[in-house]
Order: sequence, then C-alpha cells, then structure tokens
Amino acid sequence: MQVKDVMTKEVKWVEVPGTRAEALELLRKLGASAVPVVKQGTGELVGMVTLRKLFEHPDEDQLAMLVDRDVATVTPDDSLEEAAKRLLASHVRRLPVLKDGRLVGIITVRDIVYRAIAAMNIEKPASDHMRPHVIAVWDGTPLRAAMEIMTLSNFRALPVIDEKGSLVGIIDDSDIVNISDVETESKMSQMAGRTEGDSWTWDSEDRIYITKRKLKVPDKLVREVMAKELVTITKRTPVSRCAELMKQHKIEQTPVTSADGRLIGIVRDVDLLQALVS
Repeated sequence: MQVKDVMTKEVKWVEVPGTRAEALELLRKLGASAVPVVKQGTGELVGMVTLRKLFEHPDEDQLAMLVDRDVATVTPDDSLEEAAKRLLASHVRRLPVLKDGRLVGIITVRDIVYRAIAAMNIEKPASDHMRPHVIAVWDGTPLRAAMEIMTLSNFRALPVIDEKGSLVGIIDDSDIVNISDVETESKMSQMAGRTEGDSWTWDSEDRIYITKRKLKVPDKLVREVMAKELVTITKRTPVSRCAELMKQHKIEQTPVTSADGRLIGIVRDVDLLQALVS
C-alpha cells in the first residue's frame, strides 16, 4: 500500500501571516495536536504548529514564531512502510504529503492504524509493542497538573488510577482542551519612562496595550473529565484486533491488563506502526 491509499486528502490548515488564536481555534475544532501551516494564497508548506508549542509559549501571538519548520514529509507515492518509519523517527503523529512542493494531503498515525493495520490480519500479539513502564495519574489530580505531566512525559494520554491503585479511567489532552476556555488578556506596557519630579510628562508617555488569547484550564479534577468506559486488551490480543478496537472506539491507546484486571502496560496506536517496519 502507498501513502495515497490511506492519507487524508481534505486538509485543514492555518496560514501565515496569522495568529496563535487562529491556530488554537482550529486545533480545538479538530481535536488534533498539530496542524500544517502554509503561506497565504500559495499552499506552500511552511511547517507545523503544535498544541504543545502554544502551551510552551503563551506570550507569543505571531503564528510565524510558533511554527516548527524542520518537519519530515512524504509524497503520495511513498510506501506505508516508509511513512511509518518517518513517523517513528520524527516522533510525530502526522506527516504533510507534498506533491511538487504543494500540500496535497496529510497522513497520520491514525490513518495507518485505522485504514491499514486494522485490515491486515496481523496475528502477532500487540503486547510485543507494549510499553511496560506506564505513567499513570491519580483521579484526584487537578487538570493543570495533569496537563503538565503530559507535557513533561511526552504522552498525550494517561491512564487514571484511584487511591487503591485500581485502573478507573483514561484522560488525554483533547479532553482538557475541549472543556477549556480561550481567555483574552490585556495589559499596558509603558514604552517611555520619566524621571522623578517630571509629573508633567505623564500625559505624553507612550503606552501600548498588549492583548493575547490563551487557554484557561478549569479548576477541575481528573475524575470529573476522564473517560470512564475503558477499552482494554490482554497480552495475547493480536495487533490487528487491537487496531480494530482503536478504530471502533476512536481511541489512540489501549491499557493492557492482567487476568485479574491489573494495569501492566499500555499500547499506543503509534506503537503498532512497529508491526509494519519490524
């Protein structure tokens, strides 16, 4: 199979010149962690902007300053194996698809898992690609802290445990973004100072009002937002069956549990790409 067989052809993007607010609005609408950025009126790829970059630079409003420009790309005629290799090597979830320098599509981890791996009848156990070291979060953790844990761990989703250590849910960054508000903040900056005693200069001082928009995470706990209906697998679940479950429930990860229901690992959709390249 080739990239063109599974890629998403109807691409949503933001343009430069543009603002962080425009990127944030599109990311929230799509429930995505990154979107392409193109030059206005040309369709020429500039790079990608990520939700993480917006969180890390809350004071930067110019989209051009938030773009990751050194991004891996593929062409429509590249093989799925090549696309999987570049996704894994770049540690990203989506690759722009270029033809003659123009953006013609996007291929994501989800595209490959849902449209290819789920239909390949790969009987190899998904546990071969399981991550045994799991970063879990307590259900009483504030959302702001959970978001910070995601950022530090480079995980988009975290299993949730209660005070007894039992698996009770899962939370991902889109759950938090979807219930957060975009807050507008203004502050005044004085561009020219004055010396002591020069009270007459007050009215002539230069002032500039800086307005920015940022995501305001509500004062809620993880247990109030997490998904409680869990889809889990065992160590024997085949790779393609795991992919089918992800497709059916529109999820990106499945906790792996033991016979007595204990959390022993997690398989992410990106981990299943290894089945194509190994």
